[in-house]
Amino acid sequence: MGTWRILIAYASRLGSTREIAQVIGKVLARRGIGVEVRPVEEVEHLEGYQAVMVGSPIREGQWLPEARDFVQTHRDALRQLPLVYFAVSGLMSNPTPEHFHEVYGYLSEVRAMAEPWEVGIFAGSLDYDRLEPHQLVKVLSKGLPKGDFRRWQDVQAWAEDVADRLLLEQARQQASRSGEKSFKPSSGDTPKPG
Repeated sequence: MGTWRILIAYASRLGSTREIAQVIGKVLARRGIGVEVRPVEEVEHLEGYQAVMVGSPIREGQWLPEARDFVQTHRDALRQLPLVYFAVSGLMSNPTPEHFHEVYGYLSEVRAMAEPWEVGIFAGSLDYDRLEPHQLVKVLSKGLPKGDFRRWQDVQAWAEDVADRLLLEQARQQASRSGEKSFKPSSGDTPKPG
């Protein structure tokens, strides 16, 4: 069974989302999936990838412009591939259901361009000293605390679940191409949305 190549494309301002993308990539690689982790600005095409993950921090209620532009530019190809999004938000420093749904709502624009299989939503890290004055005012007005709130065990567990889905899809596609009967999960085995 040939190894899939998965692209993890990310946008990041202060490095927190980049580090999350790298951890996700390491989890997938440990599972035997070929992974490339790259900034969205460095990705020119999606040829040769069998699945794509795209991640960005949330700023002012949406993904960074370069992440949105990436999805817009590649939307036709993304609609043909297994697609996963992840978002990083300071709101998740206090991971309430309300905050989860608020952050999920911030993805409506990119979800309208290309609907993902799965969405991961994670807390990030926030260093007031690295923010522009106008950003700091907005952060303080929302009451977002400074610090590193990333829960690496949650990121890794989510990445393991995504790896399971990708490996199952890879096996399904290979079985379909070879004419074998493919495994069809029962309703109890169906992966649940992020």
